[in-house]
Amino acid sequence: MKYNYLFYFSDEIGSVFDSQVVALLNSLAEKRYFKNIYLFLGVRNNLQKKECLNRNINEGIEIIYFSSFPNYPLFNILQRRKLSKVLNGVSINFEKVVFHTRGELLSWHLSKILGKRYYNNILPDIRGATSEEVSEYFVINGFKKILKLYNYKAALRNLNKFKKLSVVSNSLSEYLISNYQIDRKVITVIPCLASKNFYFDQTIKKQTRKKLNLTKNEKLLVFTNGGEATWQNNNLLRDLTDKGFKILNLSKKEIIHKNVINKFVKYSEVPSFLNAADAAFIFRDASVVNEVASPVKFSEYVCCGLPVIANANVATINRYISDTGFGLIVNNVHDVKEEHLFHLLKLDRKLISTTGRQLYSVSNIINRYVDLYSKI
Repeated sequence: MKYNYLFYFSDEIGSVFDSQVVALLNSLAEKRYFKNIYLFLGVRNNLQKKECLNRNINEGIEIIYFSSFPNYPLFNILQRRKLSKVLNGVSINFEKVVFHTRGELLSWHLSKILGKRYYNNILPDIRGATSEEVSEYFVINGFKKILKLYNYKAALRNLNKFKKLSVVSNSLSEYLISNYQIDRKVITVIPCLASKNFYFDQTIKKQTRKKLNLTKNEKLLVFTNGGEATWQNNNLLRDLTDKGFKILNLSKKEIIHKNVINKFVKYSEVPSFLNAADAAFIFRDASVVNEVASPVKFSEYVCCGLPVIANANVATINRYISDTGFGLIVNNVHDVKEEHLFHLLKLDRKLISTTGRQLYSVSNIINRYVDLYSKI
């Protein structure tokens, strides 16, 4: 490794901070690929700092906080000043540093701070179609949306300056090539990871099912829809529950039904509940945002050996099911027949888990990042 130090930049403690940021950095620290790892973490207030302290972060990772500002052009100069201030406080030769940025905005800001001399040291890690996400999903007034889009598009156009990029899916790669003329040769696809605790274990399955008061013959299906339950919308899952299947809803929003088990658990407890399930659902809306996504839950499901039932709106999932046969693509839940489910439930969970971990486990993902670091 030609770099001695990793500077990893994240501008928030988001919903996947534990599963994607902490899990990745902890694994890199355990493998001792770098002399030191620094997590530069954007926060808005002291409460967010305290929230970070509750995380199980390896003692070999030094956390450096910087003030994070709203993503509008008015704040760009302030944001860069704050980033520059914390960088100046680290007495390290930047020639020996790889700057791994979560998202295009931070890579844009860093490139303005560090200048052309260190462009090759910066690895932008692109996680999705952010401009489309703002356009389609952000509920803000039109002027604010225009300002946000200005920043995102400027940051995306800036990606042409870097030697290497990481993206989470093949579809996202094609999106960047088509829309922002990124050179295909600079792009490496590295999907969202599942931490080391996501694997299939028969004993854990039995223990957790006992806690849930499930009999041996009851079939439990995990359902998620981007964190928003859609039970009241045309009784989406009634066909399944009426056939005797139970639904495990691991989200904050409850689904009120006698055959639905609602649980909102700590991240560390999620693997045991996935082990207890027999299959998983992932349904996404038809949009560019979902087409190019690498859903974290999908990586975690397959590493826990779960066959996946999905609609056709996420290219990564479509390809996985087509290549492995470990799932089912349907237009909607009502297309799922009882014989389909029983076929999926007969699949070898250990084989699904082994295959999933080869693709998405953190041990695989860090090797891919380390290889990429050596090329920038």
